[in-house]
Parts: sequence; structure tokens; C-alpha cells
Amino acid sequence: MNDMIICRCEDVTLGELISHIENGSQTVKSLKLQTRAGMGICQGRTCRVLVEQVMTYYADESNIISSSVGTNFPIRPIRLAELAQNGKGDP
Repeated sequence: MNDMIICRCEDVTLGELISHIENGSQTVKSLKLQTRAGMGICQGRTCRVLVEQVMTYYADESNIISSSVGTNFPIRPIRLAELAQNGKGDP
């Protein structure tokens, strides 16, 4: 069960999250920074709730520090063609 993937974008498993909680992670933000869960291409839209649930289930409730972790959205969407064109040195 510890090899269950929680964050597909960054390939973070349940076991990794539990290990960091047992080693002192007290916030979802600290889990995110230590494991990169929620920092992949979806920016936590897929796994944020799972990471929060893991924290509340496995952490000692007296040690959990409340923190808000939101999702990060791109400043503006960009078409792949625009990105590819700019990557070749074209203006």
C-alpha cells in the first residue's frame, strides 16, 4: 500500500508522504516542499486533496500546523505553437 501513487505528476507515493510526516512534517506545505507533491504540471489540482487527507490521517493532530496551500495557475494560457516558435529564436 505504501507504493500507491498520490501525486502522479511528480511520482510521489503514500510511503514517501508518511515517511516525511513521521520525520516531522507538520504542514501540507512542508510535505509539498519536501516531496514535490502538488508541484507538477497540474499544480495540485489532482492530488492536493489526497495530500491533505494523508496529513490529517497519519499526523499527530496535536502537531499539525494549519496552513493554506492553494493551486498555482499560469499567468495566461499559451498555445503550444507559440511556445515552440519562441523556442527556436523566432520573435
